[in-house]
Amino acid sequence: MERLLLVDLLRTVSIGLVLAVHLHGSGRIDTHASGRWNALAENGSYGVYVFFVLSGFLISRQIFAHDFSRRTDALRFWVRRIARIWPLVALTCGIGALALLTAASGPALEFCFRRVDSRFDVAFWLSIPTFTLNWLRILRSHIVGGWGLHWDILWSLAIEEQFYLFYPLLVLLFRPRWKLVLVLVALLLTGGAFDVFLYQRGLRSFLWLTTNSAMGFASLALGCLAFLAHTRVRGLPNWARWPALVLGTGLATLAYRKLNLGEPLNCIVGPLLLSAGVALTVAFCADLLGTYREGEARAVLVLPGKLSFACYLLHPLALFVLWEPLTGQNVWVAFATLSLATVVLAQLSWTAFEEPARKAIVRRLLARIPER
Repeated sequence: MERLLLVDLLRTVSIGLVLAVHLHGSGRIDTHASGRWNALAENGSYGVYVFFVLSGFLISRQIFAHDFSRRTDALRFWVRRIARIWPLVALTCGIGALALLTAASGPALEFCFRRVDSRFDVAFWLSIPTFTLNWLRILRSHIVGGWGLHWDILWSLAIEEQFYLFYPLLVLLFRPRWKLVLVLVALLLTGGAFDVFLYQRGLRSFLWLTTNSAMGFASLALGCLAFLAHTRVRGLPNWARWPALVLGTGLATLAYRKLNLGEPLNCIVGPLLLSAGVALTVAFCADLLGTYREGEARAVLVLPGKLSFACYLLHPLALFVLWEPLTGQNVWVAFATLSLATVVLAQLSWTAFEEPARKAIVRRLLARIPER
């Protein structure tokens, strides 16, 4: 399937935002040196919600590219999902375990792999394969904020895989599509309502309001709705799409620039508003810049977007390795260095490990699933 240039461009922006906020929080750079840097980095956590919307859009594009009407279609979807996710998750866990066992103590290890007072107990290790780490982190937030950046970022992967466990079933059960649309709208409304409930109960921390599954499902549902809308409007002439592009980017920019996630109410409104802006943008304009294939010159411009999953999971390792060289660097130089190192790691991981492992898993498991 050809890749959409605009979507991978947005994924490139998203991973950049995530890298910026984590570099910003590492203490390696002077965060008071640049007002423009602070404006970029302070709300970088929004990048994860851009990922959620784009993920819902792309997974729906994958599902509806074929006649998805049998239980075996769902099984094939899950096999492909396992093949895509698990090799890198296993590699990530192996890297983390090796760091815990061998790395010297110090600020780099504490920030990236092992926070003070963190507990690597049975519940923690079980939360990774069961994709419940976001809830474990929330429920332990009154004790400690997490385990280290390398582990803490797995909260978003947990939410995605929870959603994709039941989304194929929704596609099978709710036909015709308008029924599926109603269910997705219900998930969207539930996400906002659940956060309001948490707020009213006094559970107003960043972790409670932004990393719970319901809020993540809302953004993923928006991405799915965006694809379903895209199938209806993609025949529009380009001039008719520009208003949606302007409005969508305007909503997302408004959320990013004005709704700081340090405020509890912003943790409710901000992710929903930004997700709505991104969803509106891709619904009308996902193919506005056309498609591309690997090997084309412009593919280099969106390489971080194409490798965004590996960039996301491996950037803590890049930060750990570059901990000392980044100290005292100009913020933009440090950001460029970290970004380049992350993309190099991601490309090596994809070429040498992820893609061969994915192909082997798909070949072995899909052969066992009957066509009907």
